[in-house]
Amino acid sequence: MIRINLLPVREAERALGRRRQMSLAILTAVVVLLMMLLPYSFQARRLAQLEEEAGKLQEELARLEQQAKEVKDLDAKRAELQEKLQVIELLKHRRVGPVRALEDLSDAAPEKLWLTEFSESNGAVSIQGLAIDNQTIAEFMRRLQQSRYFFDVDLVETAQAVAQPGAQAGPSLKRFQIKALLDYVGRQGKPLKPESASAEQKKPT
Repeated sequence: MIRINLLPVREAERALGRRRQMSLAILTAVVVLLMMLLPYSFQARRLAQLEEEAGKLQEELARLEQQAKEVKDLDAKRAELQEKLQVIELLKHRRVGPVRALEDLSDAAPEKLWLTEFSESNGAVSIQGLAIDNQTIAEFMRRLQQSRYFFDVDLVETAQAVAQPGAQAGPSLKRFQIKALLDYVGRQGKPLKPESASAEQKKPT
């Protein structure tokens, strides 16, 4: 009788089965690891892209802030220049303003009206005088109100003038006092802008 030893064959089959199981386990582990690494890699790449975009946005923001600062500085310089121009124009007008204001005052006085006192303090004017009647005083106030330099003209009082003792008899006169505001710039109290002042300087006088 011939006997065959099958133990090595069985051992080989068991060893092959173990190797297959180990290979399957390794393959499964590799697949699981890849499934874990792929999302992480995608997220890492996406995060890098977002960080790059954030850096560009920061640079753009810094550039815009610099431009805004430059614009703000320009606005401040422009406002300063406009203020200086306004002061220059005011000085130009005030140099000739008193002369022209007195000319308007003289031109506004009708016949049979005489000015006896004129005083001014901080733009507030007091005018006193004598007139033949109330209509002449009203005409004087109307003309004065049309001046570029006088405004808010108002009658303070009017009364019969008292003749001086020993004076010759003459026509009865009205004594009056008028208050008004005076603007030597010729804008009737309105603010003077450099642009409008320059245009006004070019107008024939």
